[in-house]
Amino acid sequence: MESVGEVIKMEGCRNISSMSDRVRVIPANMYNPDFNKVNEERKIKVAAYARVSTQEEEQQSSYKLQVSYFKEYIEKKEEWEFYKVYSDEGVTGTNTKHRTGFNQMIEDAKEGKFDYIITKSISRFARNTLDCLTYVRLLKSLDRKVGVIFDREGIDSLDSKSDLLLTIISSIAEEESRTISANVSWGIQKRFSQGIAHIPTTYFLGYDEDEEGNLIINAEEAKTVKRIFRELISGKGSVQIAKGLTKDKVKTARDNTKWTSDSVLKILHNEKFCGHALCQKSVTLDPLSHRRVKNKNHKPQYFIRNNHPEIISESEWNYVQKEIERRRKMKHDPDGKYRRTYSGKAPFSNMFYCGECGMPVHRRRITSKRDGKSYKFTVWHCRLAAQKVEADFDCHSKYVWEEVIEKAYNEMLLEMAKEIDLIRAEGEEAIDDVSLTYDEKERLKELKEIIDRINDHISEMAMRESLTNDPIYDASLRNMIYESQIYQQEYEILLKNQEEENYMRKNLEDLIIYLENLKDIETFDAPHFKILVERGILNKDYEIEFIFKCGVKRLAYGWRRGKNQ
Repeated sequence: MESVGEVIKMEGCRNISSMSDRVRVIPANMYNPDFNKVNEERKIKVAAYARVSTQEEEQQSSYKLQVSYFKEYIEKKEEWEFYKVYSDEGVTGTNTKHRTGFNQMIEDAKEGKFDYIITKSISRFARNTLDCLTYVRLLKSLDRKVGVIFDREGIDSLDSKSDLLLTIISSIAEEESRTISANVSWGIQKRFSQGIAHIPTTYFLGYDEDEEGNLIINAEEAKTVKRIFRELISGKGSVQIAKGLTKDKVKTARDNTKWTSDSVLKILHNEKFCGHALCQKSVTLDPLSHRRVKNKNHKPQYFIRNNHPEIISESEWNYVQKEIERRRKMKHDPDGKYRRTYSGKAPFSNMFYCGECGMPVHRRRITSKRDGKSYKFTVWHCRLAAQKVEADFDCHSKYVWEEVIEKAYNEMLLEMAKEIDLIRAEGEEAIDDVSLTYDEKERLKELKEIIDRINDHISEMAMRESLTNDPIYDASLRNMIYESQIYQQEYEILLKNQEEENYMRKNLEDLIIYLENLKDIETFDAPHFKILVERGILNKDYEIEFIFKCGVKRLAYGWRRGKNQ
């Protein structure tokens, strides 16, 4: 049997014998004097990369040690020349997006500013396998190759065997990162289940932290929060509120004076202002990308009652949610066909509808002449009758002057002030129509106890989620969640009726108090109109029906301008 050496020798002879006579091989001169001269004169430029993942004092010490170690290490090598240390402090290694030092180092490598990068370990360079291999291969593919030396693992990326080692070790680092993330998430959920909420106050308007980390009210900022809730209740929309705050140069949580409708709505919807905390509203699905998404049944949420001092009472907060929902679902005819966005620009915006066709009524400015002179006046007119919309039917309702509606409303209020007992009785009757029966109230209490008990079991089981892959456990957990959702649906229907009752009762009390303090009316009270009235209907012959938020209904009578002055 032929030896390996003999086989190689034979193959070599075979290749030479098959070579054309016209071809001459020019062997590489590994001892080229010019080549050796350049490499002897030029030292290898080496940069270092250091990273720590938090800003804590212990980690900062680790960062400083990394920097001093690499500088000293490079300077000891006679054939090496120290270039600089690139660094990132307080950033994660699972993604390179926010690592400015790392990204600058890669750009400098592309420009050929150094020959090697030395770093403590693969996990310091990148915990993401794809990122690690991508950047190592990118650096190797440059016209002027740049190598990476991983000090702890003893790997040089320019070594032909490095790719396999890098793949294995960086995969371990990536999995380690996932494990750490899972453990941190488990710890956070455990704290939530024990009623310990994590609420950063850096950009949280109205609250600060004391020395023990407890939330305390910031009195000055709390005034802004109260103003926002107060103005919403008074009838203003989020756009108007934002414009007012910007105009008055009121500071936001980020210490600027530019307010938006969205920022106002976020404050109005935030349950933390009434002392509660809903935890885990958003979740990180992938620990490598760190992208957070809204928690849509990805993980359990934890609602912690009475977690901190309230700025807004719970009843007021619930009232505001009801009012926002009312505006969102604003219907403009009995069948709910016509929708518009809420507007608080004019007193009657989104408030009146045509009694003949059910279409929304809108505001118009009309120009007319008197004694040869032009003048303008404001009216409210059906959108279909004014030919602002098209439909399969016609409407011939007449417009009504704005000041006529205002005066008719004022006269109606004066009459209502004389019959407060009747108003209260009518209001209570309307509230009874939506109120829960005794049995329904008892069922509501029972459902709450059942849901709380199931959710406690779910929380206990969720804490063991990362410790077991038992299919029986998974099936039990899914079954309990489904059972909780069934009870929750029934509970929410009853709760919604109860909230409607509370909403109407509060509005009835507001109406009674307003009427009791009503002496005389000289001008139209637009803010209170928005607070008290649900909507109005412009009927034939200038008849106007006002429907109050407490369920009370009253008719007022307008007139044609010029006929009854």
